[in-house]
Amino acid sequence: MIDLEEIRRDRPDIADLIDRGMEAVVERLLELEKEVSDKAKIRQPFGDSRTTHAAPSSDPRPKPRSQRGKSGKKSGGQHGHQGHRLEPVEEPDHIVIHKVTHCKDCNLDLKNKAAIQHTAHQVFDLPETPLIVTEHRLEHKDCTCGQITIASAPPEARQPTQYGPRLSAFAIFLHVQHFIPLKRTADIIETMTGKRVSEGWIQASQRRLSNQLDPFIEAVKVCLRKAKAVCCDESGFRFTGKRFWLHVCCTALLTLLLCQRRRGSEGISALEILPGYTGVAVHDHLPAYLRFDTCSHSYCNEHHVRELDGVKVRDKADWAERMKKVLYDGLELKRRYHDQDEEIPFIKINEITTRYEKCLQDGYEVTPEPPPKPSSKRGRPKRGKTLALLDRLRDHKEGTLRFLHAKHVPWSNNQAERDIRPMKIQQKVSGGLRTENGAIEFCRIRSYLSTTNKNGVDPFEAIETALAGNPWLPTTEASLESDKTEVA
Repeated sequence: MIDLEEIRRDRPDIADLIDRGMEAVVERLLELEKEVSDKAKIRQPFGDSRTTHAAPSSDPRPKPRSQRGKSGKKSGGQHGHQGHRLEPVEEPDHIVIHKVTHCKDCNLDLKNKAAIQHTAHQVFDLPETPLIVTEHRLEHKDCTCGQITIASAPPEARQPTQYGPRLSAFAIFLHVQHFIPLKRTADIIETMTGKRVSEGWIQASQRRLSNQLDPFIEAVKVCLRKAKAVCCDESGFRFTGKRFWLHVCCTALLTLLLCQRRRGSEGISALEILPGYTGVAVHDHLPAYLRFDTCSHSYCNEHHVRELDGVKVRDKADWAERMKKVLYDGLELKRRYHDQDEEIPFIKINEITTRYEKCLQDGYEVTPEPPPKPSSKRGRPKRGKTLALLDRLRDHKEGTLRFLHAKHVPWSNNQAERDIRPMKIQQKVSGGLRTENGAIEFCRIRSYLSTTNKNGVDPFEAIETALAGNPWLPTTEASLESDKTEVA
């Protein structure tokens, strides 16, 4: 039982409703129901992968809308787009003749009549048993001295029976390139060939490939150090019950991935690119990158756009939307001029810079400073997300707008995010990796496959040649192609 008199004494607002009668109580009840209903209709809470640095997997449903604006083009293939079709071959492996036996009109017997021409219909299919068994017979010859000499076996036939390099390449291709778990990879091979390979054999093949990639890793490092601009990023990488970090340094033609226990400067240094690097490093605002002072720094504007969206949602601030427009207009200028190998006119750069500074000024005017901390508490008061963003955009204006002044500096570091994303997919599909050594091998092979794919090299062929001890290597020209790292 409730004590009505006590409630009237402690809650004057409720006492007033009681005095006004039942209609006032019901009216207030309906108002509260409407407030609860309105709050339930808010489907997008503050803070998700679109407005913060949170991972997309942490987003509530429904997923946030894409940042991509309308292009004005119709959906589907565009005019002039070259389509793809299965082209016939000149010399098929098998030819099957389908004979005409009777006339379809008068039913006359045509079995002995010669055909005047043929219409070809080609079918491309897998063979019934893809495995081909090759027997290597090693000669034994005896000498007059009594010694018997046996011919040396080739590298791919060291054992009396073993699987060949192409099957090893196929297993690695499924497991590393397409993130198919070990057991399912073995299942696919058994279905296709009738032979069941072990998960240990797949891992041994992967280890053998990783051991052959030392020349490739060194060549990529040399090329990245010579690149005019590199994109950098890092992401959490959890396995064996521990938290690791996946670091990436890349360009449009090169990828270098590394699994490390540390996120900060120790992990970044382990890539062996930024220490002593003299080009432009494109990254987010992680303070650890700024410790490398031999290079210039450029900041990812895609991150800025997400944070500006958060400001708009939280503060309903007009300056944030205008700042987004400034950054996107700068990107449009880059596409219009830099993509045509031309410099952006200074007057246009100056116009973007002036608008940028005006947005900052307006942002500070409408964003109140935090109240001072009580004298008993140490340290400066927290700035809050909006003021912290304004401070970064003000203090790092040169790095934020560096993409306007140099053709080789991209607008964002999306290239790094795209190169790091497959490893996150691997964790979702396969549930992670079992050991630290396995993660290191996986990163080395992914670096190799990503780089060869960027350079138009067939991944299956790249794996096969690397297993044979002759991995594909990037040339010095690859380091000069960083102009093409522009992605949005």
